Amino acid sequence: MSQSKIAKLKQHLVSAVYQGHKLALETQFDCWIEGGRIEPSSKTVNGNGLLAARFYYSGVISINPCAAPAALICAFASFWLQTNGGKYDSTGIEFSADVNDYNSNEVELTIEQLCEDIELIQTDNGPFELNGKRYDFGEQSLWIAEAFTLNGEVSRA
Repeated sequence: MSQSKIAKLKQHLVSAVYQGHKLALETQFDCWIEGGRIEPSSKTVNGNGLLAARFYYSGVISINPCAAPAALICAFASFWLQTNGGKYDSTGIEFSADVNDYNSNEVELTIEQLCEDIELIQTDNGPFELNGKRYDFGEQSLWIAEAFTLNGEVSRA
């Protein structure tokens, strides 16, 4: 399964190193989606697949506190977008760097538009139906959670 593009960019920035130093601690990064829009589609892909929709959204990454210069962070993000961005993704990044009381910055990056394809595969018992055919998410189409809680019981039979 794959992650959203904004989560991948966040992970890239978390692991980025410049002159032996990380940009910030992993716990100081956050990301979220703002202003999503769905564009329906019904294009057949890969024989039994279906491009069901395109999901467009603004992606935001926040680093707080952050001692790294905003220009350094923007350079890492810009090169990632140029390498990993798709046809419908914005290449520009808006950013703000607000000074905190304790001599560090809160840096926020906003990518105006990222696009994720929502692809389904044809199955016999999928929950989605279009033109008499049933579809379900393929293994690569779902985003994975960054964290989750699993509750369960173990029994010895």
